[in-house]
Amino acid sequence: MKSSDIDQELFTESYCKVCSAQLISESQRVAHYESRKHASKVRLYYMLHPIDGGCPAKKLRSENGSDADAVDKNKCCTLCNMSFTSAVVAESHYQGKIHAKRLKLLLGEQPALKATGLKRSYTCNICNITLNSIEQYHAHLKGSKHQTK
Repeated sequence: MKSSDIDQELFTESYCKVCSAQLISESQRVAHYESRKHASKVRLYYMLHPIDGGCPAKKLRSENGSDADAVDKNKCCTLCNMSFTSAVVAESHYQGKIHAKRLKLLLGEQPALKATGLKRSYTCNICNITLNSIEQYHAHLKGSKHQTK
């Protein structure tokens, strides 16, 4: 498969498979494909998935001593498709929420729902809407749509 064929599969007009980004508009697509974050992820992707079918770059011995398909964990995280400038940055990533969430998804666990606590909501039965704050509720009551109904 040629490089251009692979690029067409990875970078479509509506989706970037490397970044897992949905691209809705022309301006969003241009901004995404020209961003530094996208360029960094593309470099990492091609390091880990060479076009010529060769071995991935930046190999290092794994913990069990074999060289097979091992990647330096201080340089990049294949799970999150991220590259690091130092071991400290890598360690910070591995202890972070994003990596933990992706690891849980990989292992088949459902991510925990955020506890939002007790939130008060205000309902206008006339207009059949629910508002999040007392300020919104009062503004709604003074509004023309509510007054009309």
